[in-house]
Amino acid sequence: MHRFVLGFAIALAFAAFTSAPAEAAPPPYYPPVDWIPAAAGNFSVGRGGAQITTIVIHETDGSYSSAINWFRRPGSNASAHYLVRAWDGEITQLVAESDTAYHARDANPWTIGIEHEFYLRQGILHTDAQYRSSALLVCAIARRYDIPLDRNHIVGHRELPNQFHGDPGPLWDWTYYMSLVRSCAGGEGRATASSIETCAEPGCTPPAGLEFGDEGADVALLQWDLAYLGFITDDTLANGSGSFGPLTLDAVVAFQQAKDVPATGYYGELTAAALSEALAQNPVTAPTAPLQPGTMSTDVSKLQVSLRKLGYMDLVTGYYGRITQEAVLQFQQDSGIDATGTYGAITRMALATQSR
Repeated sequence: MHRFVLGFAIALAFAAFTSAPAEAAPPPYYPPVDWIPAAAGNFSVGRGGAQITTIVIHETDGSYSSAINWFRRPGSNASAHYLVRAWDGEITQLVAESDTAYHARDANPWTIGIEHEFYLRQGILHTDAQYRSSALLVCAIARRYDIPLDRNHIVGHRELPNQFHGDPGPLWDWTYYMSLVRSCAGGEGRATASSIETCAEPGCTPPAGLEFGDEGADVALLQWDLAYLGFITDDTLANGSGSFGPLTLDAVVAFQQAKDVPATGYYGELTAAALSEALAQNPVTAPTAPLQPGTMSTDVSKLQVSLRKLGYMDLVTGYYGRITQEAVLQFQQDSGIDATGTYGAITRMALATQSR
């Protein structure tokens, strides 16, 4: 009898610690979500009659696990509906959408809060996987509650009234993020190729008119475009790019055959158009903008993350200083690219090819 009473008391205590379960059957267009409930007392059951109208973007300023632990700690008086991990975009739900998370003070009743793992001091930055995963979630939420997909209804924590937080900070790329959100809004709420930075814009494919025997930067860009698409190996280009020789000729012919373009080996208007289309269908996520020493931006952070993954640098700061310049120089030398220390279209395609 005593054991039964004790067990029953423990069960009641555990039930008090956890929240009500998340909705059992969210709409099918929602992305996969793990359920780890926040502690009772760190959110309120229900919405008090308020209508959900706004989605709030947060940064954790800490690791993924520490954010979960904080929301699950009794007495923290803080929570968010969702948390998106940086490196792979995994989504964890901590509070049911029908309940009020404690994430934005006065705005809590009418908002859904999404935390994003970000910890600059430990080199944990926003990644493409995180942006895409979060965008899918935002599209699904917006579709469910008929929330407009604009910056009046998808806002940062710092943009709400009566707030004392500065997140998301300057390394959150609103332009890129909103392009993903707008593009994945239709159909089943899944991102499309147009939602991702592509290399089909001017400057990412060389101008038409290249042929066997040509040399120069345009040939190098053509070679790395073809390498990214799998028609020539990056190991071959590491010995030196920029010369339209037999291997490049074979790659152009193979590409033309694959795209039903006359297989002449000449890179003309038809082949250039096919190359742009192929790159749009196989999105490149490396930064598009030219970068050089002295620049500080989100694109620099993305560049540094890619270089770090390939073993060329350790720090991710968002600033293109001496360390980043030396890393770019070494990468260019190893890749057979003209070593300038600046980041342009050729380096971009080489980086995208080697980061796949």
